[in-house]
Amino acid sequence: MPCRCLIVEDEVMFAHMLAGMLRGIHGLEVVGIAHNQADGLSACDEHKPDLLVLDLALPDGDGVDVARKLARKNPESRSIILSGQAATFVLPRGLRTHIHAVIEKTKAYSVLQREVLQLLAARSGAASPADPDSLLSAREREVFRELGLGHANKQIAQSLGIATATVALHRKRIAAKLNTRGAELVRLASLHHRADAV
Repeated sequence: MPCRCLIVEDEVMFAHMLAGMLRGIHGLEVVGIAHNQADGLSACDEHKPDLLVLDLALPDGDGVDVARKLARKNPESRSIILSGQAATFVLPRGLRTHIHAVIEKTKAYSVLQREVLQLLAARSGAASPADPDSLLSAREREVFRELGLGHANKQIAQSLGIATATVALHRKRIAAKLNTRGAELVRLASLHHRADAV
């Protein structure tokens, strides 16, 4: 059963960009987007999310109140705070086990994906996924980067000066190390590339 995610973010374009990125993560389902506190509170009732990705500063109130409501209704749920106020945010005592991460908004793409993957791994009882940069060999990282650019095996082989069969072998090893395959591997590589580009 996928992890149901609700985004509460007042910047409409940013919220939809986040949704697009999160929809690319296997095992996660974005069930709604709210742009203010009132809609966020209602959406928690309607969608019963497992994960809340929210901003602190909403036009009609504090995002923490949305996290509080969700924590009361579903103690197993988690929240990730994504805010320009992350550096000065003081974690409320009652939410210390509920809030999974506090991320500076400017680092959303480089950090959010990793935190969500760790949360999904914890939910499934699997080991936390390692960052591809630390898990893969130097050559595998090169192949993974090329995959993230949307290149096919033949293009990757030409770019790196190796045989196409060698690229296919590297892809298999990368997929095994990251516990993914096929289109999911390409999507993960693309997300990772976008995170590095930010």
